[in-house]
Amino acid sequence: MTRSQLEVDGRSVALTNLEKVLYPDTGTRKFDVVDYYIRIAEAMLPHLASRPVTRKRWPGGTESAPFFEKTLPAGTPDWVARFTIEHAERKTVYPVVRSAADLVWLAQVAALELHVPQWRIDLSDDVDRRTDRIVLDLDPGPGVRLDECARVAIDIKGMLDGAGLPSFPVTSGSKGIHVYARLAAPVRSESARAVAKQIATAMAQTSPQTVTAVMAKAQRDGKVFIDWSQNTAAKTTLAPYSLRGRSRPFAAAPRTWDELTEPGLTQLEFTDVLDRYDLDGDLLAELSGAASPRIAPAPADDTVIDLGEYRKKHSSRSRRASATPPPPDTVAPHPTAPSPLARPTVRSALLELRPMLATDDPIDGLADDWAYEGKWDGFRTLIRVIGGRARLISRSGNDLTGDFPELTVVADCLRRDGEPVDAVLDGEIVAVNSAGITDFSLLASRKRTAEPHELRVHLFDVLYLDGVELWDQPWDVRREVLDSLDYFDGEPLIDVPPLLPGPAEVAVAVARERGWEGVVAKRRAARYTSGRRSPDWRKQKNWNSVEVVIGGYRPGRGSESRIGSLLVGLPAERGLRYLGRVGTGFTDAELDDLLEELRPLQISRCPFVDDIDKPVAGSATWVLPKLVADVAFMDWTSTGHLRHPSWRGIRRDKLPGDL
Repeated sequence: MTRSQLEVDGRSVALTNLEKVLYPDTGTRKFDVVDYYIRIAEAMLPHLASRPVTRKRWPGGTESAPFFEKTLPAGTPDWVARFTIEHAERKTVYPVVRSAADLVWLAQVAALELHVPQWRIDLSDDVDRRTDRIVLDLDPGPGVRLDECARVAIDIKGMLDGAGLPSFPVTSGSKGIHVYARLAAPVRSESARAVAKQIATAMAQTSPQTVTAVMAKAQRDGKVFIDWSQNTAAKTTLAPYSLRGRSRPFAAAPRTWDELTEPGLTQLEFTDVLDRYDLDGDLLAELSGAASPRIAPAPADDTVIDLGEYRKKHSSRSRRASATPPPPDTVAPHPTAPSPLARPTVRSALLELRPMLATDDPIDGLADDWAYEGKWDGFRTLIRVIGGRARLISRSGNDLTGDFPELTVVADCLRRDGEPVDAVLDGEIVAVNSAGITDFSLLASRKRTAEPHELRVHLFDVLYLDGVELWDQPWDVRREVLDSLDYFDGEPLIDVPPLLPGPAEVAVAVARERGWEGVVAKRRAARYTSGRRSPDWRKQKNWNSVEVVIGGYRPGRGSESRIGSLLVGLPAERGLRYLGRVGTGFTDAELDDLLEELRPLQISRCPFVDDIDKPVAGSATWVLPKLVADVAFMDWTSTGHLRHPSWRGIRRDKLPGDL
């Protein structure tokens, strides 16, 4: 199998079988699909922005059976953004498409149809899904032509015009037409559904011979069914510009209202969509709030798409280039002062931010343009304060707010002139023991231990504050803003630890003397690269620890009701690689809780790819490798196992795919 790497938006996407024909009738290859999504990305991305994506995949080509896919599959690149939806019996993790690289990855896995709900993540909360648009799906029944469907769409336009709602037609790439309308203000999905149903019902009453708003297929002969239900929070619609998995590569194509008045209306293939886009730009730009004049395409090597530009009215292809950050003195050091960089809040970008990660590259001998911070032994989190509410988001995108409700006090601290201030802050949730040292074991067992400790969040970065986007600014600028904050005075749960003195060897010595976990070196000119591991940040630990996945356990001596040791491993290319057993460092309460948590995960087969000693395997209970834990150890054995490992606690902020 041939494999190649394509650099898109600063991401390296592995591509295979580019000559695979996905549409046999036209000979359209995977290569052509990849090329289409790259070329249409700028127009398509605003209509996918901040919405979870359900995929319909045809890995064997459109002559084979497709399958729907909601949850992310194993092997999904870690830079693909996630959004978790909790259902009654499970959690489903969806991708959120933010860049051309995401679209290329979807093309690689033959995800030809991309379906999204009408609600947006950035407009919603835990209770209500909200949307800034409605959609009416016009589905022609047997015997109804597309141009007859278009006449119904035009009648709907007249009704929407009367209500003062701008409307936009899209031929669906299948049989019918989608009519979108932009709402004056975001509303709950239930309200959008009610509006859509009212329009559909009114149309059916006005034209009962040609229109129906009833779901039953028996009612559709010779009529256009107006499907209003797709505005429900639980339903999805094919995204504008998405391909269709039909015999030919049709796409959901934005059209003009004038076109719909002409006879002989047909669905468009993706090549026609590209030609029209090159000539006319995005006909749906006003629907997404991203209207802009059409300009010449950017140079071929200009591949960076700035996520913060998606919903700005002056976005354009020419702005896809990565701008050089302005020097520090161009940014107001205190967020209360007016800043020339202040821009409207881009809520979708704020919701998509993920922690920047450090590499294990050596820090010895770094130049003077590096700064040094303590490395804290806790849970990494982004604190997102929007509209006076605080959310704690882990590096894997999990919501930690419910686990640490006392830390939501940051929303009350972030105020100016008595009004809430929106912000995104980066930090570490830690438990500080009686010696004043962060202790991960105490953090993990804080609800069960009587040992004295204090819960805190150490802040070390600010990415957004009161209308100013800071993630593209140098670390020096962001640190200056962070140090200037006075919103946290008097709140013992929140602090900004001071920097360590340099050079690197001095910082390491001070961190060891204070009993800290280690040191993080940060290049002063570095931008914040969301969700990526960058050599501009480097970490060095003062002792060995490793994050592992639990794959099984053995009973304690003389007791089948107590865990004696855990069998742990690390994800590798072929599966879970065995690292050995962890049998020390537990409290009795931790062992009881672990057993209760692991019992529902029991499986019949060993999850490790290695051969495990028969005495160990013979008494082991295997579990689904789902839980991540932190383990301290002395060093590695010659066989690649942990020497003298000791339990430190479950990592609730991480998933196996994060390791």
